[in-house]
Amino acid sequence: MSLFNEEFPCFASEKIILRRISEDDQRELALLFDYELDETSVNRFLAESKASWNSRKTYMLGIVSAHDHQLKGIIECYGHQDEQVEIGYRIIPSERHKGYASEAVYLLVHELIQNEDIETVYARCSKDNEDSLALLRHNGFEQIEEVSKGTLKFAYYRNPGAKERSMLKEGMKEIYLAAGCFWGSEKAFKLLDGVKETETGYANGTLNNPRYEDVCRGNTGFRETVRVVYDPACVSLETIMKAYFLCIDPTVKNRQGNDIGTQYQTGVYYTDGADEKVLSDIFAQEKKKYPTFAVELEPLKNFFSAEEYHQNYLDKNPNGYCHITKIEFDAVRALNKKQ
Repeated sequence: MSLFNEEFPCFASEKIILRRISEDDQRELALLFDYELDETSVNRFLAESKASWNSRKTYMLGIVSAHDHQLKGIIECYGHQDEQVEIGYRIIPSERHKGYASEAVYLLVHELIQNEDIETVYARCSKDNEDSLALLRHNGFEQIEEVSKGTLKFAYYRNPGAKERSMLKEGMKEIYLAAGCFWGSEKAFKLLDGVKETETGYANGTLNNPRYEDVCRGNTGFRETVRVVYDPACVSLETIMKAYFLCIDPTVKNRQGNDIGTQYQTGVYYTDGADEKVLSDIFAQEKKKYPTFAVELEPLKNFFSAEEYHQNYLDKNPNGYCHITKIEFDAVRALNKKQ
C-alpha cells in the first residue's frame, strides 16, 4: 500500500507548506539536529530520504514557512498498514516553540484522514517532553500506552461523527440549536419535559467528519450545535425556542459569554420544512426586542456528532465550565410549569 499518489505532494496552510525535501534545503537540513551535519551527512540524509520514499517505507516532508519559504523542520509518515500510519517530526532547534510543529501535525493528519483514507494515526513521545505531549493532545491525539520505559504512544482516530442519526420514533420531532458552547446548552435543553434525546455536534460546515480541533480553527463554518429530539405532544417548538432565547445573547455574532469564535455563532437549523413558518414568526418577534439581531435561521445542511467526551459533558463534570448561569437554567426549568 502507498500514500500520496503524487510524486511531489504539496499541502499548505496560511502558516506553512509541506513538501518533499530537496537539495535546495541543504543549509537548513544541516541544522536540523542538536549538532550540525557536514555536507556528506546532509547528502546521505537526502539520498536515504529519497530511497525510503521510492520504496514506500517512509514519507518525509519538509516543513516550510509560508512567509520566508525557509525549511523549519521535517515531518514523516511510516509504518503504513491496514489504514494505519505513524508520524514523527523534528524542528530545527532555533525554530522551535513557534508553532511550526503543531501546524505541521494538524495539516498532515488532516490530509491523511480526509484524503488518504487513514483510520488511525499514531505518534510517540517521551513522557518528559511536555511540549510534545501538549502538542499531540491539542491536536486531538489520545494517549493509549507506554510502549517502552519513558516513551508514550498516542493515537488520533477518525471521528465517527458521520454515523447515521437515530431514526425518529413515530410522533417525535427534531431541531438543531447552536447556542454557544454546547456543554451548557445541552444541559439546558435537557431540562425541558418532553425532550427525549440530545446530542452535541457540529452543524452546517464544510468538512467531512470534522474534529473539535478542526472546528476551533474558525475556517470550517461549523457551529457547536445540540440536536434536540422531542415529543411535540409534551413540549412545543415554541417552548423550546423560549428556552433557547433564554440561554443566548442574540445581539452578538460569533460569541457567547467569554467564548469567542465562529464555532460559537448562534443559529437554529431545521429539518422539517413545516417548522420554517413557525420559526420565522418567532424570529420576527424576537428581532423587535433588540437593536441588532445575529441569530442564524437555516435548513440543516449537515451534522456530525462531537467526540464522546463532549456528550453530556456537564453530567460527567458537574463543576465544568458553562457560560449559562443557574438563573437561566432555573428559567428554562420553569417553562415546564407554563405548558
